[in-house]
This record gives sequence, C-alpha cells and structure tokens, in this order.
Amino acid sequence: MIIRQGLLPDSPSIDMLLTQLGYPQQADESVEAIKSYNLEGYHLLVGEIDSVVVGFASLHWFDMFHMRGKMGRITAICVVEEQRSLGIGRELLWAAEEFLKLKGCVKVEVTTNLKRILTHEFYLKNGYIIDSKRFIKQLL
Repeated sequence: MIIRQGLLPDSPSIDMLLTQLGYPQQADESVEAIKSYNLEGYHLLVGEIDSVVVGFASLHWFDMFHMRGKMGRITAICVVEEQRSLGIGRELLWAAEEFLKLKGCVKVEVTTNLKRILTHEFYLKNGYIIDSKRFIKQLL
C-alpha cells in the first residue's frame, strides 16, 4: 500500500468512504474539505492499492494551552468496507502518528461514536487509552 497526501482528484473516493462511515456526501462534497486540509495545521493521508484509494485519515494539530507540545487529532479515519481487518487501518494509523510526531505533537487523540465497538477495540489494540469524556452541544 502507498500512503500519500490526499489530493482533489481523490474526492470521489473520499465521498464514498465518508458515506460508508455514515456521513453521506453529495457528489464531490469533499472537495472543500480536501482544500481545507491543505492549510497549515491540517493534513489528509490516503492509502491506495493498485492506484485505488482504499482508506484515508484526516489530521489536525494545535498547541495545547495547559501543557507543552502540540496535540494531534485524527478527525476521521476510514477503510473501504470490503478491505477492513486486513491491516490497512493500522498502516494509516501508524502513518498518521509518524506525521504528527514530525509536526511536534506529543499526544494524539481520536474520537469515535459510542456505537462503534469494533473501532474502540481497534484503537485499544493499537495503544490508545480512554482518558476523557467528550461533551457535544449542537449549535446550528
């Protein structure tokens, strides 16, 4: 698998992956997201096999107010349904962690929906721990 920066031509594949993740997209809706993930503090990784995108990880990093160093955040990660449990997600996760280390991150966090039990197990197997609760309030 090749892991590289996500580009605008990857938009249809990203749309399909986001739909599989439970966030249905309009045609090329991810174009703006891909553009914004080329700005400072953001990055998009895609994994491809035989020139076909099979997964992605979107990343963000920022200074922490309460401690030294930066926090890395995996804002989304997804692998094509038919190719899950083959190690693709793990490779994307490791690539994300290495990238965030290069950006000065001392920690990385990821959130996942409470109903995604297999995803929770995936993160725990890869060295992540549960250390906080997240509270959400819809504003619009």
